[in-house]
Amino acid sequence: MKYKNTLSLLIKIGIVLFSLFFLYSELVIKKEVNQLNFDFLLESFINNSILFLAVFLLMFINWLIESIKWRYMISKIEKIDLIISLKAVFTGITVSLFTPNRVGEYGGRVFYLQKSDRIKGVLITFIGSMSQLIITIVFGSLAFLILLPQIIKEESDFFSNSSLIDSCFPIIIIANILLLYIFYNLSLFLKIFKRFSFYERYDEYFKVFLIFSNKEMTNILFLSLSRYIVFSLQFLLLLYCFDVSLIFYKSLFLIMLSFLIVSIIPTIAIAEIGVRGSVAILLFSYFAVNPISVFSATISLWLINLVVPSIIGLFFVSSLKFFRK
Repeated sequence: MKYKNTLSLLIKIGIVLFSLFFLYSELVIKKEVNQLNFDFLLESFINNSILFLAVFLLMFINWLIESIKWRYMISKIEKIDLIISLKAVFTGITVSLFTPNRVGEYGGRVFYLQKSDRIKGVLITFIGSMSQLIITIVFGSLAFLILLPQIIKEESDFFSNSSLIDSCFPIIIIANILLLYIFYNLSLFLKIFKRFSFYERYDEYFKVFLIFSNKEMTNILFLSLSRYIVFSLQFLLLLYCFDVSLIFYKSLFLIMLSFLIVSIIPTIAIAEIGVRGSVAILLFSYFAVNPISVFSATISLWLINLVVPSIIGLFFVSSLKFFRK
């Protein structure tokens, strides 16, 4: 038992140190944050302090919704209260900082489970992440269809006619329908896995894909959509704060498309700012938007939605239970 306690303590210290190192690396050493015009940032903050406060408060709403969703899903194997779910979500953000594609977020959450099988907890968390990704893909792909004519117009050297739109439209619609069909029929995975010899050994884990009814899957998608609306609104408000003068619906579609592109690019969470900034600047450049304003909005959203929650999560790392009695 003493050995386990010592190992648990070392793991927790390691998580804190790695997180602090990655935060320091990104905020102090890396060039992205240093490219900010801090005078412009400060002036924007002073002139739009109420809007900045709203964006900050929306961050808590964003992660509260995620906590409600995770608690709702994980209740299939273990009942937890909302406070524990909030701690698990914030800790997961901290652990995800230095792991590829935020996979550490799963471990940061399931180690809050007291009795349930943690592998099942990971699979349930994966389904929740899948629902968020599906919302991002569906709305991002629709935004792509809407913005494609403008992109084609700007890239006329590459696209000589609008036939691309005609071909993309049915492909994207069919792909989205297929994606939603798979989400509501996760039992398809079981039919695939049954063909392999290892299925019987892990049968109880694969059954996790059957525990949610269609109504519950719809509720999960709704909560994911609610989060999507919240952080889209945050980005819109930040664009306004930094004087991005673009028609509302164009800004919204560009945000949706940027979320889609970022979600499908493999990254380490803490390194996302370079990707996010580059993607946003590229997309908004088609509409002659000031890149400094776009970058400022992008990095502000990253700081508020990822860095601040990860710092909060540092205070909850001590609550992780790596070993059970």
